Formats: sequence, structure tokens, C-alpha cells
Amino acid sequence: MSGTRVDRREQMAHQTRRDILAAARRLFAQRGYAATSINDIAAEAGVAVQTIYARLGSKRGMLLALIDLIDEEAGVNQLVPGVRDAGTPQEALRAGIGISRTVHERCGDLIEALFTAAGAEPELADAVAEGQRRHRDGARLTIGRVQELGGLRGSLPPKHAQALFALSTNHEAWRELTEGHHLGWDTAEARLTDALSRSLLA
Repeated sequence: MSGTRVDRREQMAHQTRRDILAAARRLFAQRGYAATSINDIAAEAGVAVQTIYARLGSKRGMLLALIDLIDEEAGVNQLVPGVRDAGTPQEALRAGIGISRTVHERCGDLIEALFTAAGAEPELADAVAEGQRRHRDGARLTIGRVQELGGLRGSLPPKHAQALFALSTNHEAWRELTEGHHLGWDTAEARLTDALSRSLLA
């Protein structure tokens, strides 16, 4: 019986943490990071300020947790096997681009808020750096699978291929395609896949 109560408490604590992160995600995207206080987040989530500190430690801790939330909202863990299990270089490349597209399509508003504030808010540096690290890891995973399948262009060093992939699928690239040039997401993904296939694949 006591085990059931502990499990229920843990579930409630986990849900409270998710509610706080969801509130922070909404407010950061709507108002920007600098204009959002811990009090604002507490009010939006319907919790006490002390609860936020108990669940996440600080605003910085919340930022790092939001990076996990981005991956979760985009379903990254469910999409990664599409790269690892790809049977052809083209499938691997398409799957890697698809992951990047999903992350930015679903969470681009939050990513934009974090990047916009990063120059003026030193505490954002860790969260932005972690997001960039994960993006580069995705590029390494994708190009690594392409290479395993013998599909990388012969004259192209893998590190250069990773850099080109990471640059072509970062936040600025997707924003330029979809907002700067008003391409729909499907069209942007198709054009990017075609361009990277020509640049990277044998």
C-alpha cells in the first residue's frame, strides 16, 4: 500500500514538473526569456514559486530541462531508429533531415526565443550549447550511417560532411526556408534533401 502511495506521489511530482516546463515553454515563446520571470511561470503553471525551485533547482535548471522537452515534443527518440536502421544512404539522409525538420517545425518558436535572448543572457549559454551539441550529434549519426552504407561522396571527408549537414539543418536554415522564402515545410524538406543528396552522396 505504501509503495502505491509513493508511486502516486512520484507520478504527481513528475506531472507537476511537466506542467512547469510546459508553462515556461509557452511564456518563453510568447514573451521571450528576459521578459518572463519565475513568478510568471509559477502563475501560468498554477504552482508556488518554491515548487519550481524544488522540481528544477533554478531558471538555469529549467532551461536545460527545456532542451529535453524539445526532444520529447519532437519525438526524437522514436525517430532516431529511422537513421540507424536505414537500408540505403538516401534513406539515412532523408531520416536525419526529417528529425531536424520535426524539431524545428514543432519547437522552432522556443528555439528562436532561446537563441534571441542568448546574446544578452549569460545563463542561457549552457542551454543553447546543449541544444547545439545535440544537433551536431544528429549530424554525426546521420553521416556516420551514410558512411557505413558506403554512400558518402569519395572526395568528401566525413567531418566536412557532418559540418555541411549541421549547417544546412540548423535553426537559421529552417527559418530562412520557411519564413524568409515562405516555403511550406514539405517543400523546404524536399529541397533540402535534394541539395544535400547532391552535395554529400556518392
